[in-house]
Amino acid sequence: MTTVSHALNDKGRVDPATRALVAQVVHQLGYRANRHAQGLRSGRSGALALLLPIRTDARADEALSLDFYLRLASAAAGAAFSQEQALMLLPPTIVQTGLHGLGLDGGIVVDPSPRDPRVSLLAGQGLPVVTIERDLGRPDDLWFVASEAAVNARQVLDHLAARGARRIALLVPRTDWGWATETLSAYDSWVREHRVPRLITPVAMEPGEESAFLAARRLLDRPRPPDAIFVVAARFVRGVLRAAEAAGRRVPGQLLIAAGVDSLQAREGHPPVTALDLHPERQAEAAVEMLLARLNDDRVEAPRYIPATLRLRTSTGGQPVTGSS
Repeated sequence: MTTVSHALNDKGRVDPATRALVAQVVHQLGYRANRHAQGLRSGRSGALALLLPIRTDARADEALSLDFYLRLASAAAGAAFSQEQALMLLPPTIVQTGLHGLGLDGGIVVDPSPRDPRVSLLAGQGLPVVTIERDLGRPDDLWFVASEAAVNARQVLDHLAARGARRIALLVPRTDWGWATETLSAYDSWVREHRVPRLITPVAMEPGEESAFLAARRLLDRPRPPDAIFVVAARFVRGVLRAAEAAGRRVPGQLLIAAGVDSLQAREGHPPVTALDLHPERQAEAAVEMLLARLNDDRVEAPRYIPATLRLRTSTGGQPVTGSS
């Protein structure tokens, strides 16, 4: 029994020929280890948590309908399942109710606020945590996967400027999430360097489309309106397109529009909107890999940055992109 156990778990000193024989018999028998028994011995449940940035009223929260989070959650599940791990999507009320009765090995927190209470909840139970995007309130915590927000913002701004824009407005969400804060800081630096007007409009996250519509209409009704709008959040895209149409501004002829997050709204907009593909699938897979490495005490790169791809579409004078973009 000890020899078989060592052979199956790659432990101890077992003759290579014996190891091969054990593997052959295991394959012939279709044997699988008892996960429950392994969990009792190791103290592991085999379950990981995923926490999306959802408000208490989850049924009314737009985040659940955004394809960025759907793609991210799907990829996280696939990455976990490939390692024979369960993935639990936790409700937002977990911060108030606690983790009682939930057997978890660790968690992935998406879009944390500074000193995010979801991170505190998991860490307070001694569970390892990986965040997707930085928790700016924990500057010493390197366990995160993130987009290069400042680099991404400059890429969009440089693209708009190359297409002739001189008055670029920023529609930034009213949130303290790390990527939004870093995008705003990058915009400020860019406009100072290029000596162009600073046109920043904070927009409420809920209801995203209507809030963006009203904000963009105010911008376009100014005596000196912007000639381009950098729409930071995916949920704002439709509202900005509606505002441009209502104001009689041709896109891209009279107004350029680019988005900070690629989405269904951008891909299927009228016209299709140039956007940054942040590759949520790669972010999710990297986060699962990092969390499992922490659990197994394996070496892993941390933090991990996932480069974005700027998808050029009609809204900035490019050609519509079809297919997987």
